[in-house]
Amino acid sequence: MIAAVIIVAVLLVLYAGVSVFMASSIARPKTMTLEEEKNWEEEHGLWGDFDSYEKEDYTVAGKDGYILHCALIKTSVKTDKYVIISHGFRSNRYGCVKYVDVYADLGYNCIIYDVRGHGENKKTTVTLGNYESQDLKALIDDTYERFGEDITIGLHGESMGSSISLNVLKYEPKVDFVVADCGFSNLYDLISSGYKAMHVGFLTPSVNLTCRVLYKFNMKDTSAIDAVKNSEVPICFIHGANDDFIPPYNSEKLSSACAGHSIVHKVEGAGHAESVIVLGKEKYRDIVSEFLDIHSN
Repeated sequence: MIAAVIIVAVLLVLYAGVSVFMASSIARPKTMTLEEEKNWEEEHGLWGDFDSYEKEDYTVAGKDGYILHCALIKTSVKTDKYVIISHGFRSNRYGCVKYVDVYADLGYNCIIYDVRGHGENKKTTVTLGNYESQDLKALIDDTYERFGEDITIGLHGESMGSSISLNVLKYEPKVDFVVADCGFSNLYDLISSGYKAMHVGFLTPSVNLTCRVLYKFNMKDTSAIDAVKNSEVPICFIHGANDDFIPPYNSEKLSSACAGHSIVHKVEGAGHAESVIVLGKEKYRDIVSEFLDIHSN
């Protein structure tokens, strides 16, 4: 009897310990430095013409005054069009560089920034789209204040950045379009499906409980699919057909839930966040350009 009690106690301790570890890997991830991200982009031929653009670094106060490190990347021609690019999990603003040439060629100034808990920002809890979408709303508002109320603003996000760019729509920001690359519909569902694939699906409720107790957020609240249901903003979904990290059915579900116009492009041969690599910047730009042409004012 005593042995059984000891075994149960040990198992409960292990269960709790694993849950804390898994929750911390979500809420407080080990992130890449700017130098590490730059090196990765260069090694994969994604740095492009970034060094040739005029740039301006600045900061913006996000949710609860949290400071975001940002950079304005200016095109070579005068334009009143801007796109705010949000990077993926564990990355930083240099993870957005692969998309700068795409939008610069289309006549957009690009705003890239470090998502909370990433890059040069102060370490803090990461929610993969909930708190971060409130930061993005502040960045959108700041962009209008800096450059005028008559400008055009679009959003582009990759993976977690896609979640951020879609979740912000619940705050009804004044944006003209969203390009969402390899995003997920709901964080809790994403983690649950991932854990089930590893045969540890039973951990999902305890990991979420740990996030709620230790980090003060509920994974279920990071829900892009709820955000798009009441938004008329046109959305272009791009997703690697071979993405086994965030399967492409996420973009299909999101598109089906959209209140406004949306389109899904599945890229054959592309894994997670690889669409721009597989297609190349010119073909990727063509997808974005065609979408923007349909929805241009």
